[in-house]
Amino acid sequence: MEVTQDGLAFITSGMDYSSNSEKYHSFIREKNIRGTIFLYDFKNPKLGASALRFQPSKTFDPATFQPHGISLLEDKAKGEHLLYVVNHVRHGKDRVEKFKFIPRVNELQHLRSFNDSTFLTLNDVAVISEDKFYASNFLFFESHFLSVFEHLLPIPLGGLLLVDGNHVTEVVKSLHGPNGVTLSKDKRYLYAAIFLEGTMHVYETQKDYGLKLVQNVPEVHTGLDNLQKTQSGDALLAGAHPIPYKMLAHLGIIDTRAPSSVIRLPLSDGLVDHEKITELFYDHGDLISGSSVAHIHSGQLLIGSVIDKLVVCDLYGKVTGKKASNV
Repeated sequence: MEVTQDGLAFITSGMDYSSNSEKYHSFIREKNIRGTIFLYDFKNPKLGASALRFQPSKTFDPATFQPHGISLLEDKAKGEHLLYVVNHVRHGKDRVEKFKFIPRVNELQHLRSFNDSTFLTLNDVAVISEDKFYASNFLFFESHFLSVFEHLLPIPLGGLLLVDGNHVTEVVKSLHGPNGVTLSKDKRYLYAAIFLEGTMHVYETQKDYGLKLVQNVPEVHTGLDNLQKTQSGDALLAGAHPIPYKMLAHLGIIDTRAPSSVIRLPLSDGLVDHEKITELFYDHGDLISGSSVAHIHSGQLLIGSVIDKLVVCDLYGKVTGKKASNV
């Protein structure tokens, strides 16, 4: 999920990658789930979320599109935002797709595909400027059997990449399952959720766009998934998996429910104020299973999931670092 300042949320749906279980793949096939990007307008919630149409290109076939992480370069003048989206190409190699949003017709025009041999199992992207972005390599192994060991054992085979046009550099190595990534409002810091460790890393971006680790957020007692900046940029919101093994079970057998949580991580001078981290939302999995992302805008908390549903909650009161709102 990525949200513009004026409240347009772009939400990916239909994620599936090679190391998922055969039961997960079967569920996607049996339900005929297609890779889609939905649009939700916080200012017109009654319209719900609608699927955007694609304008394909020679290098992009919507039938093979299996989207995951997404990042937005906002065009405030024309509303023709650029979207960068991880694509676990069906029967193909992972890559990143570049789209332009055409607001007049609610369509996404495909502009470019980014491919590289360093792309393993990508998870998320964080755009710096046009055609320059960071990406997280979540898993090394494409085999489901081997990926299970990578999940369960402390084997740090993931990393963070810098994509600059046609050039790709691994800027951080030896991470254990880097997941959601996002940049601070001034793009001075990159935040990376390290799902398999239950922690988060904060990196300071360097002049050459290398990354220097400046904070390893202590154990947050949950599996952080995707990260979103608040509109003011003073905090991060994370969709989270309070009991990670139940989330893994949910991915194996979809009917197995997993708890959901939304975590607020306040920022102070770019770093996470660990003592003021709060939980804004919790559900045992009855309302929403496997929450993966969240955003607050226009008095609403929008929560997305890995393979379940999208939930909108009305907020009563103000969300601050001192006291969470009633949701």
